Order: sequence, then C-alpha cells, then structure tokens
Amino acid sequence: MIIYLNCLFFMFLFIIGLFVFVSSHKHLLSMLLSLEYIVLILFFLLLIYLNLMNYEMFFSMMFLTF
Repeated sequence: MIIYLNCLFFMFLFIIGLFVFVSSHKHLLSMLLSLEYIVLILFFLLLIYLNLMNYEMFFSMMFLTF
C-alpha cells in the first residue's frame, strides 16, 4: 500500500513538472530545469517499479547512462 502511495506521489510530482514546463515556455532556463526535474522523477519512478518487481538495479544505470 505504501509503495502505491509513493508511486502516486511521484506521479503527482511528474504532473507538476509538466505543468511548470508548459507554463514557462518563455524562459529557457526554467524550461531546462523543469525538464531535468521531470527526468529525475522518471528515474525515481523507475527505481520504485524495479524494486516492486524485484528486478536488478542495473536497468536504472542504463537509464542514467543513455
């Protein structure tokens, strides 16, 4: 149950990151920071999913590398 709430929390953060990205289209630095924020949230969602499915964390290194 806590894992699902954690996943929901990160999805909420992802939606907020998308909202910031869409609303700050005039400022390049804000757009780049919000894109970096979205990538970090996706990385944490990937970690939660891999931990939930008992996969190796090697896939998270692939996400960071490529």
